[in-house]
Amino acid sequence: MVTGKRNYILLSIFDFLYLFAWSSTMAFFVIWTTQHLGISATQTGWLYAINAFIALTMQPFFGFISDKFGTKKSLIFWIIALLLPVGPFFIYVYAPLLVSSFWLGAILGGIYLGVIFNSGCGVIDSYIDKISRRYAFEYGRVRMWGSLGWAAAAYIVGRNINDNPNLSFWLASIAIVLAGICFMMTKITVTLEEEKMTSSLKAGHVFELMKDKQFWMLIIFTLFVTQIYDTYDQQFAQYFSLQFPSVDEGNKWYGTLASIQVCGETLFLGLMPWFVNRVGAKWALVIAGTIMSVRILGSAVPLGPVWIAAVKMMHAIEKPLILISVFKFIAQNFDHKLSSTIYLLVLFAASIATTVYSPMVGHFYDTIGFANTYIILGVISGLFTLFSAFSLRSRKDKVIDHAQNTASLA
Repeated sequence: MVTGKRNYILLSIFDFLYLFAWSSTMAFFVIWTTQHLGISATQTGWLYAINAFIALTMQPFFGFISDKFGTKKSLIFWIIALLLPVGPFFIYVYAPLLVSSFWLGAILGGIYLGVIFNSGCGVIDSYIDKISRRYAFEYGRVRMWGSLGWAAAAYIVGRNINDNPNLSFWLASIAIVLAGICFMMTKITVTLEEEKMTSSLKAGHVFELMKDKQFWMLIIFTLFVTQIYDTYDQQFAQYFSLQFPSVDEGNKWYGTLASIQVCGETLFLGLMPWFVNRVGAKWALVIAGTIMSVRILGSAVPLGPVWIAAVKMMHAIEKPLILISVFKFIAQNFDHKLSSTIYLLVLFAASIATTVYSPMVGHFYDTIGFANTYIILGVISGLFTLFSAFSLRSRKDKVIDHAQNTASLA
């Protein structure tokens, strides 16, 4: 089998299993904490904030180290090793501590989840992006299998969380064992040119990046568009379940809806590289921001569960747009040897925003309600999307053409 095709297949399975594990543990996190552990929306907001705060202390370091490793496998293997006990951690450590000693559990969980998911996802995504450019396949067409893994886990967990919430955590650990096996089977050659590039990377290159206006414009988009949206989405499952006569019924329907939505996301992840290459990364980001703002505001309209479900399905278009266009925007506007650093710095900014937004928005949910909070968030997101339409740079001509890299397939 040609090396590029082999790596595409194995990394697709790996991403499927990694996102399966992440979804198993976090897709119903708010339902697990509020309905099974008896934690309030405000406390759950603090959990998201603490997870994000601890992650943000790690992300710049992870980004730089990831670029220093390049396409070497060592850092990914380290993340896999930490992921293996994720199931027992949730069942025997995290849950008891959150109930008996909330702040201790929140800090310990924040450290662990910050490494394996909040920071680890950035390392894994940027690594797959590097390999896709090396072996001439699109990152988005690997990531679509990851979304399918998320959908599969959401469906299974949604059907079982009321009766057996611990099942999801055991499934997560099993998925990581299989993911590790798949990653071991990849064949990735580190070239002499890459060795030189990674060895020449210095901390000073990161400080030079701070002088680039486009870097800050991307950070502003992240802070006031994508993270406003992600904060809105954190407790959406709880809001959706409240649209039904009982929360148990709402949880089951949310599991089904989340699975359908992520299947749609998978389809669009396969199509979006073509679309982003045509319109350019800047305008893809703006379009994604517009969809996000419309979805947030649409959720505030009290038209019942069918309407809320329809609004939820907009995520199937927005998420692929963001995932693909962020990497392409970075590739178009910055030095490739800093690609992981830039992406993790974007996640660093996102973590800062989540740390600030989550407890505040969680408090708003408890005091002024979901709908009024959504109106505030939607207006902020919409205004900064408009700002980004003028501030982000359009360099459509710089989009990487993977078809020109076929020599690297051998």
